[in-house]
Amino acid sequence: MSQAGDSLTRQLEALAPRSILAVGEKAAALIAPYRDSHPDCEYTPAASDEEIRSLTSAPPEQRYDFGLVAGHLETVDPKSGATLLARLRDVLVRRLCVVIRDDDPAPDRPWSDLEMKAFGLSLLERRHEEDTVYRIYGFDIASYKRTPDWLSPRHWAHPERWNKERW
Repeated sequence: MSQAGDSLTRQLEALAPRSILAVGEKAAALIAPYRDSHPDCEYTPAASDEEIRSLTSAPPEQRYDFGLVAGHLETVDPKSGATLLARLRDVLVRRLCVVIRDDDPAPDRPWSDLEMKAFGLSLLERRHEEDTVYRIYGFDIASYKRTPDWLSPRHWAHPERWNKERW
């Protein structure tokens, strides 16, 4: 996962988060280059099942600038993985990155592109390393959804029609 790690390090350098939550057994290795070059960044690992379970059940202690999930979703049942993703996205992190090992090409597999899109995650890239393919997804609430044009006041306020028609 060295190429995926390089890509993630470039992304972290651009974002410059002050706090990182790393979930899963492979997340610590992917975050290590950034953590080594930024000792002032607060780093919280959650690799054991108990630590990860506490993320979904306990009240949040803080909101992290960046969250990474790597090496965990492939090993848990879809319901607990969905609970974790939703909790991270909605409560625990401002920006989320998920790295998934893509061993199964079937479209109905757990954690397909469609399922990840349902969580609001966008496919950032696919990485081919040796015999394995990794998919890297990202979520940022600031760029999650553009405000549609029809939602602007010029489409719904119609001040020129006030006091002229009865609704």
